Amino acid sequence: MTSNYPLISCICVTNNRPELLQKAIDCFESQNYPNKELVISYPKMDNSTTKVIEEYQNSDLKILPIEREDTESLGNARNQAVIKCRGEYVCIWDDDDWYHSSRLSFQFNSIQERGQGYQASILTRILLYDTTTKQVYLSFPYAWEGTILCRKVILLQNQYKNANIAEDSHVVHFLSTKNLLFKIDNVPFLYVYVYHGNNTWNYEHFEVFLSKSELITGDDSEHILGLLEYLN
Repeated sequence: MTSNYPLISCICVTNNRPELLQKAIDCFESQNYPNKELVISYPKMDNSTTKVIEEYQNSDLKILPIEREDTESLGNARNQAVIKCRGEYVCIWDDDDWYHSSRLSFQFNSIQERGQGYQASILTRILLYDTTTKQVYLSFPYAWEGTILCRKVILLQNQYKNANIAEDSHVVHFLSTKNLLFKIDNVPFLYVYVYHGNNTWNYEHFEVFLSKSELITGDDSEHILGLLEYLN
């Protein structure tokens, strides 16, 4: 198990959003990759997150809770989670997005199939969902930082910036310039980026994404909206 399927730690930084966290846990539980743990970072006084985690105390899911200070930045929260996690690989697992059950296995296998050299993978096509208009888009080509799966040792050597916005840009830049990052273009269904009004970036920033992306309509749109029913 451990040799063929090294442990992947999914890093979820959350804050008093129990419904979104529950959906993130559901997506994690549905993953068909067999050796995984969910690392949940949350503020010390966040009782709602504590209650969600307690519901899984007797389950088979590997969940590693990490308390942090209320003032901790997103970047530093991720750094601490990476330090404390037990996986050989790390995957970012934002609590407000949606993940296909094959996300971990596909991104991991994409690295392994190309032999030595690549240490990380990232999606360059994803789906974008705007909850304010109930519309779904196929993204423009871009290295979506939040989709990264990377060997832990690399992230220990190149930590996230102490910031709440653009804390991960330099990590992707480093991996790209060192030819360590495999970019995956043809599986946008693995990841749905959801705008819900309380994202790190504001709506004006999200609108720039949408203006460059392709609106999805018809049955494809209905299918995706069905997967995201909890947000409609």
